[in-house]
Amino acid sequence: MPPEERPSITLPRNQFIALVIGVCVLAAAIGSGLALLAQTGPEGPRGKQGPRGHVGKRGPAGPAGESAGEELGELEGEVEELRAEVEAGGESSAEVGKLEERIEALEEELESVSEIAHGICGEGSFIC
Repeated sequence: MPPEERPSITLPRNQFIALVIGVCVLAAAIGSGLALLAQTGPEGPRGKQGPRGHVGKRGPAGPAGESAGEELGELEGEVEELRAEVEAGGESSAEVGKLEERIEALEEELESVSEIAHGICGEGSFIC
């Protein structure tokens, strides 16, 4: 009985290298597609929140008399005093110009402090 013939495939070296590279590129493309699909998939149901963590000890108090509310009150008072001076008149135009510039600067500072205080109080973790 004659020996069994085995089927054989012959490929030139360049075609074999191209085939290996093609398989690798195809595998990378499939992996990237699955990773992208996993990242952009629908959000699943939200689980229960875990227990609250340890609360640390309270830090030292800040400088006395410099809370946001007190600072706002001081700035508002100064703005009102300057407005009263401008409305009362009796000053030269140069003095009035300086007072108006000071009022504008104080109003800008008042607005920035107010925004900061509102942002901190809006977080809900501080008592305002």
